Amino acid sequence: MDRSYLRRYHANAIFHRIRLIPLISQREIIEQTGFDKSVVSSIVSKFTEMGLIERQSKPDANRRGRPSEGLLISPASGLLVGVEIEADAVGFVVCSLDGSILTSKIEPFDGDLGGIPQFLKRGVAAVVEASGSSAPVLGLGVSLPGLVNSDGTLVHVPVLGWRDVDILAHLQSVTDAPVFVGNDGKAAAMAERMFGACTDIDDFIYLFSGSGVGGALFLDGKIYGGADGLAGELGHIKVVPQGRFCSCGASGCLSAYLSEPALLHEIERLGGKAPADFSCILEGAEGGDEIILNVLDHAGEVLGSAVSSLINVFNPPVVLLGGNLSRAKAYLGASMQRALIRLAHPAMYSRSTVQFSKISEGMPLLGGVAIALDGVTSLDGPHVFK
Repeated sequence: MDRSYLRRYHANAIFHRIRLIPLISQREIIEQTGFDKSVVSSIVSKFTEMGLIERQSKPDANRRGRPSEGLLISPASGLLVGVEIEADAVGFVVCSLDGSILTSKIEPFDGDLGGIPQFLKRGVAAVVEASGSSAPVLGLGVSLPGLVNSDGTLVHVPVLGWRDVDILAHLQSVTDAPVFVGNDGKAAAMAERMFGACTDIDDFIYLFSGSGVGGALFLDGKIYGGADGLAGELGHIKVVPQGRFCSCGASGCLSAYLSEPALLHEIERLGGKAPADFSCILEGAEGGDEIILNVLDHAGEVLGSAVSSLINVFNPPVVLLGGNLSRAKAYLGASMQRALIRLAHPAMYSRSTVQFSKISEGMPLLGGVAIALDGVTSLDGPHVFK
């Protein structure tokens, strides 16, 4: 295994333990991770030197003599800024190093690639000021709704029409802090691993819907990137032969049935009043609009078909559904369940749990923060999240 990757893996895992269990000792980290004592000692020393963590006495009522030492995130260590780019909006969020949100905002976006550096620079400056913190920005994570390969090239963003962009070079002027970039599906999956439902799950599949549909395969404790870092484009699973055309240029993709634009178009095609956005779709469903309810019911069937294929291929203990899928769980869940019972292999389905993300409902915009936190704690790892 590549030694630089292994060091990054160890560093992220150790920081993750300290963040989740304040005042954990080095001995407890070794016991919980199985890492070598010298590896843990070296990485903890590096984090301490960087000012990211601090040591503190850990009182133990059952132990005589000198109290043991615990580790915790330094409260004044610095800030993480997450940016999530969507088709028509950009979200900004500022967090402390433990992932606590200080402030966030969403700005409308016209999709202009040439103007994105200045747009992000203004947005980041404004949200950092609004946070009220004087701590330094340690890292900026940018979540992108398209294919990002392992060298940082933004290969394709169908919803924006961007192709073959050296996105890291494009964003270097946004801030003096290190900039990290990655695909939105992988970022959202890492957010679930860091802050959400999968903090102690090494194998899960994440699927979400927004302006498009994406996801990630989290296998053996890490995101699977494939040959060039592009794996996990679950929105382009083919669910309907010769089906609806997708923004990627193919037909029958899951995204063509579950993305926000696809749902809006289908409601209008069936004679309904065109909703302005996904929130309006939910309002219509809550109000009993029959066309909207039928469209969502069919979307749930298609979702169940896709999830059954993922279960049959990967046998994951957890399939986690986020973004608009989570927001619409009341209208997608029943039809998805019907499809799963019909299509998933019973032996594998009985060993899988399909859950809806709570982060998507209560703590959005954490994908960019996850990219930034992964980058800052990877000890000189790559600036491309993979």
